[in-house]
Amino acid sequence: MKIYKIILISIVSFLFYSCSGGGKKVVIMASGKIQANGNNITLDPGSTHNEETIVPDGDNITVTTPTGNKDFEVKEPGLYLLNIKKDTLAGSYQKTGTDNSQIVITQENLWERVDSLTLLMKGQGVSEAKRNFSIPPMSIAKITKNTDAQIIGPFRKIPGSFDPSKEHEVYKFFTNKEISDIIEKVKKNMAN
Repeated sequence: MKIYKIILISIVSFLFYSCSGGGKKVVIMASGKIQANGNNITLDPGSTHNEETIVPDGDNITVTTPTGNKDFEVKEPGLYLLNIKKDTLAGSYQKTGTDNSQIVITQENLWERVDSLTLLMKGQGVSEAKRNFSIPPMSIAKITKNTDAQIIGPFRKIPGSFDPSKEHEVYKFFTNKEISDIIEKVKKNMAN
């Protein structure tokens, strides 16, 4: 009887995994209106930031814009970020959900972070091992194998509602313009 339950659970798990697009999820960030129909995305360009998440059922996504179509590959399982904004998206893994109340940021740490942001904005020092990303317009990047991870886009803060007793896989992204503004603000405050 136990063996039948194990087999049944295995079959149900396999079917669920198969029906969920092979474990793929794509977060789309755009400047303008997004219309998703399966693996086909239509962009009506504009200046408003919009996001949508899709679960592709194949290995390609097609984006249609007024200037034409472009295909993006999503062959491997995982969580992807598709940038169809006018600006580069840069971001990284953010440690959340653990007690960070005792962390003191020194002036030296702050300058290191400014240098790191400057490099990230230029697409330098980016690596899968560091879990940081620089995604130019009209391109896609695989962020993680974990489709349950969370991507937080530009103009939004990381929510404070995470369970503090465990770490969460969260990636925060900014536009290059936002990063430039943050760097200028920090430099101004550090000069005072």
